[in-house]
Amino acid sequence: MAHQIIIVSSELDLETERIINYLSSNYDVPINAVFFRYFKQDQQEFITRSWLIDPTIVEERSTNPSKESKREKWNGQDFVVNFDDSEYRNWEDAVRFGFVSAGNGNWYSRTLKSLFVGARVFCMIPKHGYVAIGRVTQKSVPLRDAEILFEGQKRKLVDCKLKAPNMVHDIDDLESCEYVVTVDWIKTVRKEESFWIKGLRANQNSAYKLTNQYTIEKVLEHFGLDESE
Repeated sequence: MAHQIIIVSSELDLETERIINYLSSNYDVPINAVFFRYFKQDQQEFITRSWLIDPTIVEERSTNPSKESKREKWNGQDFVVNFDDSEYRNWEDAVRFGFVSAGNGNWYSRTLKSLFVGARVFCMIPKHGYVAIGRVTQKSVPLRDAEILFEGQKRKLVDCKLKAPNMVHDIDDLESCEYVVTVDWIKTVRKEESFWIKGLRANQNSAYKLTNQYTIEKVLEHFGLDESE
């Protein structure tokens, strides 16, 4: 009889998150965490759900232990960034103005702080696939402080004409506001052209170290890039 461990929580401390990812990635333990968030807009009430690790990835690891049994070392530069294309952020904005972002709570935005200048990001849109590769040019800052270089001029991102209708949500609340990392894109595609095949790496963190060489090679190959770019 197969068993699964699912931790239900409103938030998770960093140490517990590391343990869950370690057990899942290195020992194929079918363990995951699910988060529920309540919010109210106008007269409507909502509950959203998000997983720490994509459940399909957990299932694949636990049923194919040999595929993930050997731990791969991080190359010191590559990250995956999940860009949740929604009312709070728009992929066309991200391409045009050169950035990635996350917000609506510290759990979502805090992992962007791991991105350093020069880091290479493999950007994916959840439930779609990989849409871009780029290099970080500025570290994570609140939206109100974010500046981008557009048409040769430095501008405040918040002053730009953005398609995302609610990106400026909670702009003065440093816990809930949008956080922005500027990126020099090497290759981008439209959301409809996103790349995904079985075996590519994914989890629910806004940003995380990409240690899976298979993902690196396949995404680079699909976008017509080589390791040096």
